[in-house]
Amino acid sequence: LWTFKQEGDYPIANRHYAGSTWDNFTDSLLLQEAIFYDASKSPLEKAVYIYRDDCGSVGMLNLAAQLEGQTEKGEPISYARYWHGALVWLRPLLLLLNYEDIRTLICMTQVLLFAAVFGIRACAARAGREEPVVAAPADTPAQAGSDDPLQVTEQATPAPDAQQGSSLANPLDLSGGIVEIKSKERSVNTPDVFGHEMVYSAGTGSLLEPLLKTLYLYDLDTDTETEVAKVQLKDGEIFETVLNSNYIAWLDTDQSGKNAIYVLDRTAEGAEPRLIKECSFAVPKLRLSQDYLMWIEQNEEKEERLYVVDLVSEENASIPGFAESIERMMSTYGVSAPGIYDTQIIWAASDPNQTEEDSIRNGERSAIYYCDLEMFAQDDYEPSVYCPGMYVHDPITNGEAWAWIDKNKAPDSTLYLKVGDEVRRIAQGVITYALGDEILVFGQDGGIYAYFYNTDTYARLNRPGERGIMPVVSGRRVVWFNKSAEGGDHLDYLSVPYFE
Repeated sequence: LWTFKQEGDYPIANRHYAGSTWDNFTDSLLLQEAIFYDASKSPLEKAVYIYRDDCGSVGMLNLAAQLEGQTEKGEPISYARYWHGALVWLRPLLLLLNYEDIRTLICMTQVLLFAAVFGIRACAARAGREEPVVAAPADTPAQAGSDDPLQVTEQATPAPDAQQGSSLANPLDLSGGIVEIKSKERSVNTPDVFGHEMVYSAGTGSLLEPLLKTLYLYDLDTDTETEVAKVQLKDGEIFETVLNSNYIAWLDTDQSGKNAIYVLDRTAEGAEPRLIKECSFAVPKLRLSQDYLMWIEQNEEKEERLYVVDLVSEENASIPGFAESIERMMSTYGVSAPGIYDTQIIWAASDPNQTEEDSIRNGERSAIYYCDLEMFAQDDYEPSVYCPGMYVHDPITNGEAWAWIDKNKAPDSTLYLKVGDEVRRIAQGVITYALGDEILVFGQDGGIYAYFYNTDTYARLNRPGERGIMPVVSGRRVVWFNKSAEGGDHLDYLSVPYFE
């Protein structure tokens, strides 16, 4: 329990490499399931339904409340839609080892397996054997057992004489207009783009120490980099940078539970960064639009909450019922960030029409809730609900289209786009994506692609043979990391043209 409290839900072993993130949230769920005991339930029932105690919270916070006896237990929660085969190994291991020991054992096992695979391949190469042929995975079928009422438009396999751009397998090549972004710093964090400007944190030094200590504003038209602010938190770095024409907002964090949200008013000459809020526990995900700053945060009661601040008054937005309605419907979707465009907000939560039995049998389905911040001033205003008949993670909008993936950033996640009443299946193997002006930009297998949804056309933005990741977009300006370049973090920029 001490480990969870010190690290939080998603600690990062190497803060400059997202793949080094520990999933303590899922680990805490497995531990709750492993220690669950109810003599009134048969072993078969417990094996099938995978129960855990309900102590009024989720994840690590629920485990802490259970072990510390802070609250009375409610009805057991079932998590039967997943197999949870890890429990077969976890329960006997807990008789001999603690949580940190099990972590160490897993790391040692992975190292030994890697060494074994490397040794086998080396022996095979020495013996002159050919590499084994691995069959290509089949296309992921539609969700089994789902009563999905939607007609999802599939992207067909192109014919040999198909027009270029008609599919993801035969995209247009727009890489000729790429411009390299030149930062004086060696390490650059994920940027946010608005118009012709971009904001990011960066630094130069050892990866073993806090590095991203300086906030920069970059002008894409003039190719100039300007320092905006320094990190204020001791042993902290700058993350979650966002901007628009009026504000720049960011987060100072030490990745261990100390977080401070700052905002700079760009309309006031000589303005200094203002501290908006200090918060603990997990790192908040910031969203900015017009005069509203929004983020998800764990509050003092250790619950996931959605906060909206009016930056003009620097107070919580006066929107009756807004926070309560979102909190009630977000359920366990706290790891799925909301999307915001102007005053429109969309977020994922449980499908209100799905029964628990159907969720167990056929997998969980989501609903997309959407609302207008300005409408909440009206009496009895409630968010609208759209049910796509599938699981939804990280929905986003540009005001006319919605995009989401169907898994929690799993490698085989499928990207969907909703334009009007039509839902299109765009690509599989996507975890990063963004909506611009009439385009959906996404990364897949090292390629950076744009889908022009009004003309049903695909284009590749980065150069063939280069590996790009984590694209961001504003209008038609797209920025991504070029991982094929050497010597630190390199960003490429492309202004995507409009077509007749």
